[in-house]
Amino acid sequence: MPPPPVLHPAFAAQISFPSYLHQFFECLPDTYFYAKNLVGQFVMANQRLADLLGASSIEEMIGLTDFDLCPPDLADQYRDEDRRIMTTGQPVLNRSELVADHRGSLGWYLSSKVPLYGDQNQIIGVAGAMRDLHKVSALLSPYHELDEAIRYVIRYFDTPIKVTELAEITGLSISQFDRRFKQHVEMTPQQFILHTRMESARRMLVETDKSISSIALACGVSDQSYLTRQFKRHTGMTPTKYRKKYQQSHIDIHAN
Repeated sequence: MPPPPVLHPAFAAQISFPSYLHQFFECLPDTYFYAKNLVGQFVMANQRLADLLGASSIEEMIGLTDFDLCPPDLADQYRDEDRRIMTTGQPVLNRSELVADHRGSLGWYLSSKVPLYGDQNQIIGVAGAMRDLHKVSALLSPYHELDEAIRYVIRYFDTPIKVTELAEITGLSISQFDRRFKQHVEMTPQQFILHTRMESARRMLVETDKSISSIALACGVSDQSYLTRQFKRHTGMTPTKYRKKYQQSHIDIHAN
């Protein structure tokens, strides 16, 4: 059994029933858990998350932020979402998202994130839990039904993919597949394919010096202008601006 999550003492004192949190996340298999304070520092984590992010121990993570452990562009996304949750008090529940491990490899996870409240009913941070979507799919029938199609997209996103092919893989009709995919993954199959391609383009822009046209081809997009339009819609920036903003930060992190 993995060790229990480490809880920063000063932070634990503010949370109602911290021992309950320990018990809860000790017994959940294949779960990556964390909590962060108002400024984004990790104040609680479990060993699975430390391993995923390449930390040598849970204790090493305490006090660090996403910017210390994740690619800078993804850290920006996580920070913005944390702030939105802490400002609105609205959780994000069971959302499928791509997460990069410490080697930069992308994987799909089922993620939930909630605001953390202190003993005065004030928001003092966020807590989140993720599960590998492939492992979840083996346990939960709605995801199990879609697992092979999801794996196919992740493996072959650099080739033309038709929704009819994905439906055939699952043994569902096109209408059934489309409906169930949207219900459980919270995006249409077409959106999932595009999202996977754009997230892969993010990584290549930051981690390689490939031309944008080469990245387009590597992501299964033959038209560079189409990649540029979709990437800007996806991130709010053109590929060129995105690379300029984040590539040097990535180089600096890996040089240290």
